[in-house]
Amino acid sequence: MDRRQTRLLEEGILLFNRGQFFEAHEVWEDAWRRARDEDRLLLHGLIQVAAGFHKLQCGQPSGTVSLLTKGIAKLAALPAGGFLPGLPSFRDSVESWKGTAARMAGSGSVEYDASAIPRIDPSRSHPFLSRLLSDIEIAAPAERVWSVLTRFDAYPDWNPFIRSIRGEARAGARLAVSILAAGDRTMTLRTRVLRADERRELRWRGRLLLPGIFDGEHVFSIAPLDAGRVRLSQRETFRGLLVPALGRVVFGATLAGFEEMNRALKLRAEQPADPASSVHPSPMR
Repeated sequence: MDRRQTRLLEEGILLFNRGQFFEAHEVWEDAWRRARDEDRLLLHGLIQVAAGFHKLQCGQPSGTVSLLTKGIAKLAALPAGGFLPGLPSFRDSVESWKGTAARMAGSGSVEYDASAIPRIDPSRSHPFLSRLLSDIEIAAPAERVWSVLTRFDAYPDWNPFIRSIRGEARAGARLAVSILAAGDRTMTLRTRVLRADERRELRWRGRLLLPGIFDGEHVFSIAPLDAGRVRLSQRETFRGLLVPALGRVVFGATLAGFEEMNRALKLRAEQPADPASSVHPSPMR
């Protein structure tokens, strides 16, 4: 795998191990599109396993059985001792869960122990890379959550972390993102939108000074769970020479900001939509 595919594989593993199977599926799919040979087979197998467990989260165990069967077959075709040394034991655990899902489908049950779902052993840590992840379930449809997320003009009314954004939620657009930093200071970051998939994902990248000093890629993703309920995921990957120096204090404050924003967005999205929103539609429309 090239460096980008490796980073996506590792990001997907973190998401999978947090039980964010839909998000892991999406990240691995980005890597799969460019992969070849055994790397492509590995990623395809993991994608189908993640999709299978997402079906379980959505109360569809019969769909889980079908997808896990396909994923297990692909993972079983890989040689031992490859990129993921713990793959054989993970595959065996997934096989066991396929049986569990089949019994659930047969009995009409949707209850299961989420903590028992297998995890993938993460690869080695990287001193110049750090990831922050935060998520929250919201009792609102994806359209409503996307509307709140991309109504940048309304951020000062409700957002305690990102105080304002100037620009459009459009791939290639430049954004000026003002966040509340440590000590109640406001810091403005210049970023570029990498992806704006309506009702699914908003992603931008910014950097401090030159590339490789302190780069950050920020992602908001929306995972459907069932009718009228989604999971909002907010995460950032930091890379560069300054990552070790910033340490836990800075990253801890940033993660707290993510979580505070998630709670505020949930509160706003679960309220009835403001009729005035039809006057100021999402920038994606």
